[in-house]
Amino acid sequence: MNEPIKMAASLRDLQKHYVLKSETVKALRGISFDVPEGDYVAIMGPSGSGKSTLLNLLGCLDRPTLGSYFLGDADVAQMSDDELSEVRASKLGFVFQSYNLIPQLSVVENIEVPLYYMGQLNAESRARSTGLATMVGLGGRLGHRPAQLSGGQQQRVAIARSLVNDPYFILADEATGNLDSVTTEEILALFQRLNDEGRTIIMVTHEDEVSQHAKRVIWLKDGEVQSDQPVENRDVFTAKRIQEISNNAEVRT
Repeated sequence: MNEPIKMAASLRDLQKHYVLKSETVKALRGISFDVPEGDYVAIMGPSGSGKSTLLNLLGCLDRPTLGSYFLGDADVAQMSDDELSEVRASKLGFVFQSYNLIPQLSVVENIEVPLYYMGQLNAESRARSTGLATMVGLGGRLGHRPAQLSGGQQQRVAIARSLVNDPYFILADEATGNLDSVTTEEILALFQRLNDEGRTIIMVTHEDEVSQHAKRVIWLKDGEVQSDQPVENRDVFTAKRIQEISNNAEVRT
């Protein structure tokens, strides 16, 4: 008998309303979808479609007006601010367009930041952070600070940081938006490698070329899901190509 599919996230009739000058703006109008563990989802849509609002809800930076959002088995919509903060630190991994690294910290220290907020800094956490830095190709740059790294290297630090707390999923917000085409390919190959290893990825992007690396695309319009379709002809890297891209990245650094 097959085991039931585990969900990293489940949204049911998710709504978000804002009151602006006594007028109610319905940013999300009833969003429902599931993200099974190991999925790779791209969220797209025009300006004003609700992508940013949905991103804030998925990242536990805000809570819905109506509806439910289950992260694993926990209904995030019912959590207090303190509980949301704890979930952000312990259950989610974030990768932003602007990297959001702390300039004064080294590579390995930046990777450790989520563990610091969880009160888990120790020899074991340092070993884990060092291992993740090596995994993303920065094992020789542990002591470097962000200003000493290229944009692609900084994004690799951010990806390693997003993994350090073993999250339900990685939430990537325009993660390749500041990168050139060669570095974008490197980061997308790294995301695919992580997904091939079982990591769940939810990626917000406005670039069709980037979305084609996902397994499915959810298209938003006017605060609603207009379509939720598998990517028919995925732009998939082979294991050999991923290794070639990784090797080239190391040579460039």
